[in-house]
Amino acid sequence: MKLTRKQKLQILKNVAIELPIEILHFLIVPFALLACNEKSENLPKWAAWFDDPDYGINGDDGWKNEHFPNGKNRTYWARLCWLYRNHIGVFSAKYLGVKVEDIDAGTVHTMGDTLATCNKGQKSTECLVTCKMKDGRERFGYYREIRYGKSKWYCRIYLGWKLMDVSGMRQDNKAQYLEADDKPVLKSVWAINPFKRVQRI
Repeated sequence: MKLTRKQKLQILKNVAIELPIEILHFLIVPFALLACNEKSENLPKWAAWFDDPDYGINGDDGWKNEHFPNGKNRTYWARLCWLYRNHIGVFSAKYLGVKVEDIDAGTVHTMGDTLATCNKGQKSTECLVTCKMKDGRERFGYYREIRYGKSKWYCRIYLGWKLMDVSGMRQDNKAQYLEADDKPVLKSVWAINPFKRVQRI
């Protein structure tokens, strides 16, 4: 499947807006974390753009339990790694994000593998999710994994917005995507990682 010219231009627009903030992120976050203590959950207000809107500076359950268990996720190094991995989240959500409640559920259209994000490099796969907002704006999320033959590596591509989270949304089940444990805002994304290790699932 191919992205349309309009979708490609949307990606370029997002990159042009976010890239300067991304550069600032890598410069400011190390200093902003110095103002945090062990009990802190978020960056100081003056650095809020660079925080993670869903999990703050201490990471999600996977980060806490798998990468930095036993409270080590609250160390300076763990927090720095987390925010470098999940950068400018607040900025992205606030200024470019898609509010799930504002999606016109009847326009959500999915092409390809709806379980692509669970693939973890097992095979080459892709999925494109498109939708319209209540104000008529169009949004899309393109996710692709390219396995390098039988090697242990694959390339992961995610462009547009993180709409894979709503790939199954319909008018009759939209409420299921607005529950307390669901993300209320889906961030913009333009990430290409050419060397991801294949995981067993």
